[in-house]
Amino acid sequence: MTVVLFFVGFFLITKGADLFINSTVNIGKRLNISELILGATIVSFATTLPELTVSTLASIKGHTTMSLGNAIGSIMCNTGLILGLVSFISPFKVDKKMFISKSIILLTSISTLMLLGMDSKISRIDGFILLSICIFYMYSNYKSVSNNRINSTNTKENQGISFWIKTLILFLVGLFMMILGSKTLVDNGIKIAEFLGIPQGIISLTVIALGTSLPELVSSLTAIKKNCHSLCVGNVLGANILNIVSVVAISSIPNSIPVLSQSMKIDFPFMIVLLLSLIIPTIFTKKVSRLQGLILLMIYFVYISFLSFMYI
Repeated sequence: MTVVLFFVGFFLITKGADLFINSTVNIGKRLNISELILGATIVSFATTLPELTVSTLASIKGHTTMSLGNAIGSIMCNTGLILGLVSFISPFKVDKKMFISKSIILLTSISTLMLLGMDSKISRIDGFILLSICIFYMYSNYKSVSNNRINSTNTKENQGISFWIKTLILFLVGLFMMILGSKTLVDNGIKIAEFLGIPQGIISLTVIALGTSLPELVSSLTAIKKNCHSLCVGNVLGANILNIVSVVAISSIPNSIPVLSQSMKIDFPFMIVLLLSLIIPTIFTKKVSRLQGLILLMIYFVYISFLSFMYI
């Protein structure tokens, strides 16, 4: 039954992502919003819900170490595994202006988090500081949407309320299926791993970290399948920003989050190297190449291997 539920979770995520991306693309076309902005707003907010739920509940229950680890692990997974895999499979060009603006906010968020964590904790006040960046990020997205809409004729299809009702229902159903599928897959994946005798430390680094990032992974792979690459990179950048300014920020409100020495000495340096490997070449070439994707994947697997050896 555990194995059956594992594959049921996988099916729910895959089918849910298909509905989710189709409805999101339709929304973007009707509102004339670029894929990159769409990915950084609607898609990234939606696909970050598993991280937000897991981290906030962990903080409320007193498992505060998991809150930061889940957020940082998701950033590593989003950038190294997801974007690395996507660009390795299908290299793509990016909108340089939009990419730079999102990258600046991402690097600012990470720098702020590291500075706030120098006293070995993220307090409630620190959380509100991060939330202020989140508010600025949402405002910048609003301005981007306003400035990048293309004038279009108000067709009956654009105006029809039935279209919007149907699209919204499919969007919510797809999102629900991805979240439910993620939870089902992770819960039963952990049981399978424990049955096979895999150490708890390895499980938390792989199954759980990957599990909360499954919506981003499947939606990104579905996006490139539908030739919506900018939606993918927007999703990853947006989700990374939200992991810091919403997931960590909100999780620090019930209880302060401890910042372990491992985070400062290992996790943060690897994360910075990974993000710079994505951002710097992309700014100069205006694209994410296959070689770049391979480098991102290698950095991610070196990081996972390094942590695995620490736990063995």
